[in-house]
Amino acid sequence: MANKNTFFLLLTILILNVLKGYGLDDIAFMESYDSSNELEEMKAVLFDYYQLVLQWQPATCSNLTCLKPWSSRFSINGLWAGSYSRSIGQCSGSEFLQQNISSIRRELDEDWPRLVVIGSNPAVWGDEWDLHGTCFETPTFQISDYFRLGLYLFWRSDVLQALEKYGMEPVDGRRYLAPDFESVLNVSFGKPALRCSRNVKYNLQYQLAEVALCFDKCLRHINCPSQYSAANGCPRNQFILWVKN
Repeated sequence: MANKNTFFLLLTILILNVLKGYGLDDIAFMESYDSSNELEEMKAVLFDYYQLVLQWQPATCSNLTCLKPWSSRFSINGLWAGSYSRSIGQCSGSEFLQQNISSIRRELDEDWPRLVVIGSNPAVWGDEWDLHGTCFETPTFQISDYFRLGLYLFWRSDVLQALEKYGMEPVDGRRYLAPDFESVLNVSFGKPALRCSRNVKYNLQYQLAEVALCFDKCLRHINCPSQYSAANGCPRNQFILWVKN
């Protein structure tokens, strides 16, 4: 089994290659992660699957005052613990300290940002760790591991690219059915969970706000369960907006 130093070395290589523009397929990361002590220990933690929750920035900022710049892209809202049989509430564990994530601060600022004007990026990360990250905490899976894992799952799950590949693009005023989003994303990621909000600019019509992707404890894409899913609230038989700005 790979030791922790090997895990961090491989993950550092992953980050550097992503920033340089190389594809994730060029790095034999998954095999090493699957055999790591951290992943084996996580299999004993009392949750069933990971939920990577992504926010569509234009939807978040359609009804709130957001920091600039924000753009037409998905970014991370959180990495949450999921269960097939119960709702997982707030967990508790180690205190969040900014120095624990200093080595990946630039990546978190870019892909896991706070959009609204109140608060700061570290405040968001602290809240996410306190509410959700502590659910995964073990003696060998700590704060930095949680945020590195969230970034890794995000980097290997390009939702925008998957949708645009099938001709589904964000255009102000264009509407789609929620099952169409699900069927397209299911091809690459398994069935997602969707959440909609109301857009003030478009007479409170429903808009796509969040996409949640689910992973098993070996980090393979799986269908998100309908019960206790990370996101809901998109009408099934009604067109919803996918706004661009």
